[in-house]
Amino acid sequence: MIGSLFVTGPAGTGKSTLCGALKEWFIKQEYDVAVVNLDPGSEFVPYEPDVDVREIISLPDVMSEFNLGPNGAQIVASDLMLENVDKMQEYLSEFNDYYVIFDTPGQIELFAFRQGSPMLVDKLSGGRAMLAFVTDAVLSTSPSGLVSQMMLYGSVFSRFYKPMLYIVNKTDLIGEDDLDEIKTWFNDSEELRNALFEERQEMLKDYLSGVITALQDSGMFSEIIPVSSRDFTGLEDIYSKMSLFFEGGADTDTLYRDD
Repeated sequence: MIGSLFVTGPAGTGKSTLCGALKEWFIKQEYDVAVVNLDPGSEFVPYEPDVDVREIISLPDVMSEFNLGPNGAQIVASDLMLENVDKMQEYLSEFNDYYVIFDTPGQIELFAFRQGSPMLVDKLSGGRAMLAFVTDAVLSTSPSGLVSQMMLYGSVFSRFYKPMLYIVNKTDLIGEDDLDEIKTWFNDSEELRNALFEERQEMLKDYLSGVITALQDSGMFSEIIPVSSRDFTGLEDIYSKMSLFFEGGADTDTLYRDD
């Protein structure tokens, strides 16, 4: 594969919908793309997966074999992916000249916080991986909502230590002023600190100040990418980052064509 993007983030942020929108956008631009469903427990995905882990690992079979409920079976199924990685690599072998987008499980802990997940990412991507951390635009309109998602981003980054995009999805649900404020908070730690203190007043003031300082000093946060899976806003920005990282930006000139 040219390169891969593992899409992760909290439940409900629209990860699968974003994967489907990215696939549609890539195809419209005549770029070769494949989308892989890595959620063995998903009942529906809003796209046609090119590789589907559900064809390899059946959640009902896991529940029956291990005498588990749905939650326990999800955990076991996530761990079984590493045991079945050779089979998944076989399916992926036909996409050597493609960008591959991996739609990870809806519950972030099933992907980010399992022991074998970093190894799974390396094996499936052949060492050519980026991550996209998807956040919720509506939640991000409050300072505490933004900070909590940034902290979770930092936690995921520490697990994989790979290039990560900070995606704010569902921007079509908020106004331009709200989006501008989110960008200001993201890029200006002092503005974020002041807004957070105003929201929380004196509660946990020292703790929150320390958190913001740590996030700022970490160097993990370069920029925010606002997107909408509904109207495709920001999707070419995601592609631009992938092209730049995997191919040195060889194709980024196509981003500005008029056709």
